[in-house]
Amino acid sequence: MSEAVRPSGLAARIRTGLSLVEASVAAFMLIVMVGCTVLQVVARFVFSTGLSWTDEVAMFSFIWAALMGAALVINTGGAHRIDAFVRLLPLPPRRVVLALVYVTILAALVLLAVYGVKLLFVVHFQKSSILRVPMSWIYAALPLSATLMLVSTLLDWRSHLGFGAPEGDHV
Repeated sequence: MSEAVRPSGLAARIRTGLSLVEASVAAFMLIVMVGCTVLQVVARFVFSTGLSWTDEVAMFSFIWAALMGAALVINTGGAHRIDAFVRLLPLPPRRVVLALVYVTILAALVLLAVYGVKLLFVVHFQKSSILRVPMSWIYAALPLSATLMLVSTLLDWRSHLGFGAPEGDHV
C-alpha cells in the first residue's frame, strides 16, 4: 500500500485506529519481552538465581509482538510485493492475476481467523506451565492479528486489484 493512494474519510480513520492499537500492543509486548530478558540476565549474573516465570512471559510477549507487528506492517503498507511478472502482463490479465492473489490472501486470513477462534476453544482449559494462565490468552493473538490484517486488506481492495495506484506504479 505504500505506493498506492491512501484512502480518506472513514477508511483513513479506521486505518489510523488499527495502527494505534497494533503499534501500542506490539510496542508494549516488545518492552515486556526485553524487560523480562534483562531481568533474567540480572537475576542470574548479579544475584546468582534464576526466575522461572521470565522465560514464559518473554515467549508469550514475543508471540503477541510478532503477530501485532505483522498486522501493523500490513496496515501501513510495509509488506513487500513481488510483482515483476505481473508488471509484464497487459492491463486486463494483470487485474485478473491481482484479483486471484487478493482473493487468496483474503481466504488465508479468513481461515486463520476462523480456525484461530476454534483453537481458542480447544486450548482454553489448558494452562501455561509456570504462570498457570489459560493458553487461550496467548493463542488469541492469532485470530486477532488475522482479523486486523483482514480489515486492512479489505481497505486496500483498490490497490490490490490494480485500480488505486498512481500513474507509473504497479498497475
